[in-house]
Amino acid sequence: MYLLYVGLTHKQTPIEVREKLHFSSEQLQDALKQLKQEKSILEDIIVSTCNRTELYLVVDQLHTGRYYAKMFLAHFFNVNLSELEPYLVFKTSEAVLEHLFRVSVGLESKVIGETQILGQLKSAFEVAQQEKTIGIILNYVFRQAITFSKAMHEKYRINERPSSVSLIAVQQLEQMNSDYTKQTLAILGMGKMGKLVAKYALDKPFKSIKIVNRTLEKAHEFCVADHICAYPLSELAAVVQQADIVFSALSTESFIVMPKMIKKGAIIFDLGVPRTVHPVEHATIFDIDHLTNTLDQYNDERQHIAQSIEQDIALEIDKFYEWRQQLGIVPLIKELREHALHAQESALSSLLRKIPHLTPKEQKHVQKHMKSIVNQILKEPILQLKEMSVGQTSAYDIALVKKLFGLDKDKEEKDESC
Repeated sequence: MYLLYVGLTHKQTPIEVREKLHFSSEQLQDALKQLKQEKSILEDIIVSTCNRTELYLVVDQLHTGRYYAKMFLAHFFNVNLSELEPYLVFKTSEAVLEHLFRVSVGLESKVIGETQILGQLKSAFEVAQQEKTIGIILNYVFRQAITFSKAMHEKYRINERPSSVSLIAVQQLEQMNSDYTKQTLAILGMGKMGKLVAKYALDKPFKSIKIVNRTLEKAHEFCVADHICAYPLSELAAVVQQADIVFSALSTESFIVMPKMIKKGAIIFDLGVPRTVHPVEHATIFDIDHLTNTLDQYNDERQHIAQSIEQDIALEIDKFYEWRQQLGIVPLIKELREHALHAQESALSSLLRKIPHLTPKEQKHVQKHMKSIVNQILKEPILQLKEMSVGQTSAYDIALVKKLFGLDKDKEEKDESC
């Protein structure tokens, strides 16, 4: 019984491949059940976001599990395996745990420490629970990862360090404890940074929000209330003159906001390179250098926190193996499999003696099909054994299984032959 990870992420896989292998919420339930029916796969959870498609599996054989997991992805999305294989990542055992814990805390995200992925993991876990595609192992592992992630965010608060210049500017403004209800905010430019600021502004009780953009249609998207208005670039001067706070995210070759436009005591964030706001003495201006220096500091802090979390991950992996060792079921499953395979090999030897004319290729086909029968017969008993191992009568149940399959007898015979 092994932990297996099969997946692709934004780190190795271009978006044109990721989008072909994305499970929609409507597809996920059927996908989980189909994956569970594949050979060797005992438990499965699928995590599928814009940045990753990942299969977390418990399998009875690693080689078989890897094969049928990648074939499942190819068949489900009708993609050639040759197109998929260069991007697939496989992890086993401890590496699966380490990856899941890193994902849960946001260490594998584009923005280190982001919290959105935790909600996505919880959602994937809940769907797998509903569809009954997980058992004792993945149930424990995902609960452990979710609890661990919450503890790490509470301990280090890594997501409180802004990850972009625009968010740094917003945080800077927050620290000034301004009374938004008495202030007019001007946002100049509706590029990526301007839109981020606008989304922030919509949640604050500004007296008035004025958006200036070359294309009015882009600005109109944010005019969702009476106090938010859009203006063309030709009205820039009039808008800035009325603003107590200005975020300038315009793209220009030279200064476009001149001193005479700026209200006395105004707070201005110039997010442009080249700068868009001419320096003045009667207002406070934060330029890109100031904001970038702060961002670099936060990025350094995030990296330092990530290193601390990695140490905590190592301890968490130890906890899993301590828990698993207590199950007492892993040696029994291994013993049961060896017992069944020994019977299969004996039957195969007897068969080949009776049908000696088979070619090596035909013998291989017979062996493969006999082994497949053994695996199919063992799959359900192994699943049930895992669940029995943590019940109140686990010791009795394990002893009963050993007696039913004659495993204790096998062990005694081996000991006597030594």
